[in-house]
Amino acid sequence: MWEALGGAGASSIDPGRIVVDGGKAPEPISERQVRAGKELARCRALLGVRGYQLVSLVCGQGHALHEIATGKRERLTAADLLRMCLDDLAALWGLAHRRPRNAGG
Repeated sequence: MWEALGGAGASSIDPGRIVVDGGKAPEPISERQVRAGKELARCRALLGVRGYQLVSLVCGQGHALHEIATGKRERLTAADLLRMCLDDLAALWGLAHRRPRNAGG
């Protein structure tokens, strides 16, 4: 979905913009991009601002946690939040599976 929107999201289109010689007319937003934008909006509503931003940085832009969080505590917190967000997204998309219970407990 992130890639369908061109990374950071679809660029805005100015229908009143005049294309001059050598200029390229902007491509219209495709149905695929519209669907991706709507699905990312659902993800943001589910994860909240912080969770969505973290997932976007790690999964969308490819940043490592040590690039985002400077201290050990911040990295551990970010890792926990990322796990929770990914679990929530898996449930949203029907990809979640139940973990087996510990046989000893």
